[in-house]
Amino acid sequence: MTFIILARALFAQYYAFQSLKALRQAQQETLVKLVAEQLDEKFETRAIALRRLARQLTPMLGQPPADLRRFASQAVSMPQFFNAVFLASPDGDLVFSTAVPIGQRMHLSDRDYFREILRGSEFAVSDLLRGRMSDSPGVVLAVPLLGPDGKLVAVVGGVLNFTESNFLGQLAHGRIGLTGSYCLVSSGTNPRYVMHPDPSKVMTPAKALGETCGLDSPPAEWEIVSPTQPVVARYLLESNGWEVVSVLPANEAYAPLAEARGKTVVVAGISLLLAALLMWLVIRSMLAPLELLHRVVREVPKDPAALAALPTGRNDEIGELAATFGAVMHQLSEREAALSAAKDRAAESEKRIEAIANHVPDFVSFIDMSERYVFVNEAYAQRFNLPVRQIVGLTVRELWGTPSYVASKPYLEQAYRGTSVTFSLEGKDGDEYMEVTYQPAWNDNKDAVQGLYMFARNVTSERQKMRSLEAQTLTDHLTGLLNRKGFDRRMAEAMARAGANHGSAALLLVDVDDFKTINDTYGHAAGDQLLAAFGARLSACVRAGDAVARIGGDEFGIVLDDALNIAMLERIAQAIVHAAGRAHFIEGQTIVATASVGMAIHYPDARRARRFRSMESAMGWLQRLLWPQGGHGAAGRDHPHDLVALLRRL
Repeated sequence: MTFIILARALFAQYYAFQSLKALRQAQQETLVKLVAEQLDEKFETRAIALRRLARQLTPMLGQPPADLRRFASQAVSMPQFFNAVFLASPDGDLVFSTAVPIGQRMHLSDRDYFREILRGSEFAVSDLLRGRMSDSPGVVLAVPLLGPDGKLVAVVGGVLNFTESNFLGQLAHGRIGLTGSYCLVSSGTNPRYVMHPDPSKVMTPAKALGETCGLDSPPAEWEIVSPTQPVVARYLLESNGWEVVSVLPANEAYAPLAEARGKTVVVAGISLLLAALLMWLVIRSMLAPLELLHRVVREVPKDPAALAALPTGRNDEIGELAATFGAVMHQLSEREAALSAAKDRAAESEKRIEAIANHVPDFVSFIDMSERYVFVNEAYAQRFNLPVRQIVGLTVRELWGTPSYVASKPYLEQAYRGTSVTFSLEGKDGDEYMEVTYQPAWNDNKDAVQGLYMFARNVTSERQKMRSLEAQTLTDHLTGLLNRKGFDRRMAEAMARAGANHGSAALLLVDVDDFKTINDTYGHAAGDQLLAAFGARLSACVRAGDAVARIGGDEFGIVLDDALNIAMLERIAQAIVHAAGRAHFIEGQTIVATASVGMAIHYPDARRARRFRSMESAMGWLQRLLWPQGGHGAAGRDHPHDLVALLRRL
């Protein structure tokens, strides 16, 4: 009997150890995967910031390094994004760095990330390195700066210094439970600690395989009884191949098992004492009435306490039968207690996972095959201003409303067919953008979908920044009008609308006469002010919705939607000529400049033939107006062929 109890206890210990070990491992792998995904997202965010900085620096490359450095310091949020940013020429010479004094020469051509950019990579992350100026460990992110011809013009980089505040430093201070920790190991043939709870171990060698943040220990002879091996989980970053490692010491990981083991020992001791007492009673009482055994057996299902009345003291068949029945009921009680404890542990694990999801700022939810919510995190509930308990059980259509549900229905159907799908949703007024991902949840056999995981992230600020940057690329810095790129876009849009609506569009090309003489006489600063004032007068001569652009040095273009007739266009042209002829008072000087105007009208579809005739006459008139002396006028010295080609496009 004692042997059976001992064997059962050992089996229960083994089962409990294996179950707790698997549970802890699953929790650790989930945590380290979440951390790795967040790190990858932060690397990608910084790559986007570098690309944006490269686009902003492109038109400024001819300026002094000090101006470039000053602009970069204001354009990139530091130290939230980087501890420093820099610009290097294709030969490796450092143009500027926000961490290096102006004039100090540095050469970067031997750096691995620099060579990777030269080989054509769009984004490079360096290996773990030590800074030449600060002698501090860190990592460099780099992107190429390409010219209009697609050739490499410069390399833009950002520096993350591990001795200063940044998101990688925060990882080193993160804790798992009370005593667990994270570390980050670099890739390559010489792996080293990128981040470690002990700062002195940063940059020291690490294991290429099986890294445990230096907290591994040899396994005990009786690992099940006294575990010493920590629970370790690892996950590789997609951005640069680094490995995130989480370590939870054995003492904390298996603390519930140790606590349960102590209680089990107490229960086993009590069981042995009771068994001894029962044996003594059997010896003392050899005869027990059969009626008592029968009554107890009938009452036990209703009242388990009736087991105390069993005639186990008899040393005969009746006493043996009573003892066996009592042991069976005791085993059933122990199993019920074990099942209850397992349920409690499962509930605790579920609460822990739910707490993790509720601390994620993104919107996380799960729906079943009938499109009803089974789980939503706190962020999701706050999004709809409803408690979690009111959302669980609702259908997607009931929560979202019919318009949003109909827009997302094709993606839901695709995900239910077993394909992950990611798409963007735009708010009603275009003031909010969400990035949504649906992932199918498979059964254990991976042959049937049981529901969908739904993740959503607010990307409004990122979209707004991109639109702001795009608007800057379409504006002329001197006059505030559209530049050549913005002009081309507005002209294409106007012609497309004219074709779709069977309307018309018109183009006016305006040139300041003898602008070179004005520049030579009064200076370039005065010439710039004249162009800015002239652009303002042009805007005043046309309707509010018409597009006015500076398309060359002293050349301007005007695109008119729903174009007027030739007579009306000529009146607008005369207004422009008269406005241009009014004197300008610039820096104490009175400057008078005249202008030449050419026009063309675009008639689509059935009026195509008449358009060609009117276009040819308009082009001839424009050429005579802009180049009255056989092609030697003021405009002819700039870009006459471009203007004629532009008219021919109409």
